[in-house]
Amino acid sequence: MHAAMSRAWLIGAGPGDVELMTLKATRALAQADVVLVDDLVNPEVLQFARADALVVYVGKRGGHPSTPQAGIVAQMLEHLQAGRSVARLKGGDPFVFGRGGEEQEALHAAGISVDVINGITAGIAAPAAIGIPVTHRDHAQGVVFVTGHGAGSGEPDWAALVATRMTLVIYMGMRRLSEIVDALLAAGMSADTPCAAIESATRPEQRHALSRLGEFADTVSRAGLGSPAIVVIGGVASLALARDAVNVGSEPYGRAMKTLTVGIGCRLHSSAEEIETAVRATLGSHSFDEISMIASVDVKAHETGLLEFCASHALPLKLFSREQIAAISVKDPSAAAREHLGIDGVCEPCALLAAAAESDAARAPDAAHAPIGSMTPVASFAADTANARLLVRKTVHAGVTVAIASTTARPARDHTNTDTQEQDRP
Repeated sequence: MHAAMSRAWLIGAGPGDVELMTLKATRALAQADVVLVDDLVNPEVLQFARADALVVYVGKRGGHPSTPQAGIVAQMLEHLQAGRSVARLKGGDPFVFGRGGEEQEALHAAGISVDVINGITAGIAAPAAIGIPVTHRDHAQGVVFVTGHGAGSGEPDWAALVATRMTLVIYMGMRRLSEIVDALLAAGMSADTPCAAIESATRPEQRHALSRLGEFADTVSRAGLGSPAIVVIGGVASLALARDAVNVGSEPYGRAMKTLTVGIGCRLHSSAEEIETAVRATLGSHSFDEISMIASVDVKAHETGLLEFCASHALPLKLFSREQIAAISVKDPSAAAREHLGIDGVCEPCALLAAAAESDAARAPDAAHAPIGSMTPVASFAADTANARLLVRKTVHAGVTVAIASTTARPARDHTNTDTQEQDRP
């Protein structure tokens, strides 16, 4: 061993791909006499350690036998007090579910200073590896990192997490995934919420599965995914790249997640901002990314605000004739719509007609779909809305009426009760 001044580092090795390790981490490794390595660290990282360094494997992998934390601290102190420099090498970031804080406290208590070198945590890198940003202006204003490993008093407050409406990134949650899904559903999270599980992220053996929340545990189980894996729950998961995904018994993820159609009625010269506000307010607990299509009456073909709103979110606009709309009954007729258009309402019939069109397209996968952001006038469309469900009835915001229908086939239920339940969810 080199005679060197005792020095301690807590080093994050990143999510797995050696090239995602920081330069600072590689330089610190090159100085250490002793390297204590966690189980999830890619062994190739050790190419940056000194050839004569003592490498000690100390485990710390969920669900597997591992070195007790007290034993790891004891080893670090033993080497440091003997004058050896020690690098504690952890997967991801040492301060994100890596017990780095505990080790820092123990070393500080012994009078030893510690250099912390951050690493890219898997909670960001794993989603990014399949195209998922953990935050996105249209889907989530924040992200919560949470461990799924706890039980009893250590169980996360899932209801509080659902209420944040932020992206949930779950570490160490694979063994309890079914329980976690049940807890989220019980807390009011929509069964249609997009989800992803990414195993061995950034490594050559990386795999992932994509599903709605209601089917997520079964999908992951049938795919045979296991630890180490990161779970992502929230609207941003709909942005995942479906290529190479393990989709067990389901449609490609990107299409499967977009189950909502939004019918819009608006005054002349309504702005894109007014329409956006109305749509977001009507969505309630649902995510913006669940929208597959915007629909309205054909006289809105050149309505600037509506076109700008659709273009800004890359959503197709489907237009229906007054004859098609008149074939759909409306619970609460609109006197204004009757006066100006000769029909009882716009938003509810258009939402249902668009949902029926999406259901038809799903049954015929080769059917052409409208280009993103374009309009698709429908000259003749059979008003068969049997597979469409009105999820949220007409709501009015500053002259803009919005209704939401679902393309997901479900058992028929009383619309009034269903709408109330959906709108009252947190």
